[in-house]
Amino acid sequence: MILILIVLSSRVNALRFVIRGQHTSPHLNKRAHVSGLDNGQNLKYYTNITLGGVPFSVSIDTGSSDLWVAGNVSNSKNTGVSTSVEYAIGAISGSVRTAQLTFLNFVVPDQVFIQVQPSSVYPGGQGLIGLGPNVGSNVHSALKGQPKGDTVLDRIFRQDPSTPNILTVLLSRSSDPTVRYPGEITVSDIITGFENITNQPQLTVKTVPSSRSGDQHWQVLLDSNGIIGPDGQPIAVSTKVSSTQNPSRLTAVFDTGFTFNQVPKTVSDAIYSHIPGAKFQNLSATGPIYTLPCDAEVNSTVLFGDKSFPIHPLDMTFSLTNSPGNQTCVGGFQPITTGAARDYDIILGMAFLRNAYLLINYGNYADGARTKTPPYVQLLSITDPAVAHQDFVSTRLGGIDTTGMQRFDATTSASKTDNVTSTFDQRQKLITIIGVVAGSVFLLVVTVGVLL
Repeated sequence: MILILIVLSSRVNALRFVIRGQHTSPHLNKRAHVSGLDNGQNLKYYTNITLGGVPFSVSIDTGSSDLWVAGNVSNSKNTGVSTSVEYAIGAISGSVRTAQLTFLNFVVPDQVFIQVQPSSVYPGGQGLIGLGPNVGSNVHSALKGQPKGDTVLDRIFRQDPSTPNILTVLLSRSSDPTVRYPGEITVSDIITGFENITNQPQLTVKTVPSSRSGDQHWQVLLDSNGIIGPDGQPIAVSTKVSSTQNPSRLTAVFDTGFTFNQVPKTVSDAIYSHIPGAKFQNLSATGPIYTLPCDAEVNSTVLFGDKSFPIHPLDMTFSLTNSPGNQTCVGGFQPITTGAARDYDIILGMAFLRNAYLLINYGNYADGARTKTPPYVQLLSITDPAVAHQDFVSTRLGGIDTTGMQRFDATTSASKTDNVTSTFDQRQKLITIIGVVAGSVFLLVVTVGVLL
């Protein structure tokens, strides 16, 4: 678990924009397997489950595959096996147990999970639900690949073969002054009003070599030179994934556990280095990242399947201070470190996923699936650039549009090397967990401020 951290005051919990919703799509399933997501200041998205009748609030994570909770589930059974999940910073470990799980109105009678001892980092009553491929599950591996060790979604799909093998995620933006759509997660269902997601291009999930199957994620190819910079021009890129035939197509992992997008440094240079006042710094808590003035509107677009996905300027930079006239922001496209895996180039986290409705079809990745269809991803753009611009003016500029005076430097002193190192090297799992200590949320260590 990677702690990409900002120390926020304890009032973060009080400011949390909590959204609940129930929507039904008769086109896929007569039952409503939809749940609202709680949004903790754009830092953490979580939903509720029960294990053995005990309620837990769990972060949703498409970048990992295991379910764990902090606290005692008394009405559970011990499998006699223990396991751990190691992350770039920190780890969790505990006994592998089974209990009845209720999740999105699905009931799994004996779901496996890791029971973690509560601590200041992992408070009781909280946890994480991994929504990644079954092959990436440490629990599944610890139980020797037996069906009883399947992940939550694989168990749901297996126990009802008529259930469509899909997951969808819609992330809200708590600071959005105009469009406060509900943040929601669904299994085997589509959110009402977003049915057009099924008409979008099917992006085939790239399969990693069997020798590295534990590193399998929901990863697809971007279009050729598929990141457009603030100047409206494609950013020249070159993949480091040897199996990719077209070197200008990057492999991207979709990970709801990452706050910032992780990209090659040449990409973050192209986006931020020309902005007056931008500085590339190696912060002790976050590693290498750009800092820049918060009144600079930065725009970028990502391309998948010949479709454009504009990124909201409030997701391109994040405010770290709350003092008028003295705001400092960090870039939402953070340089990925040399610890990046060989099977992907970038990680698209919350800063991207707040701009696209995400559908993952598990296809034949689901254990016991009857289909031979490979897994795929579909994306539906939900950001209108014109509306997003007005949101930025309202939120960052006090309603006075001064972006017409914005100028970009023609040259930059930023390093052009991709050889970036930080405390986040040697990633073993691609997820971000938000640590909560004494009511404070940790995302990036600074001393003051509220994230916008």
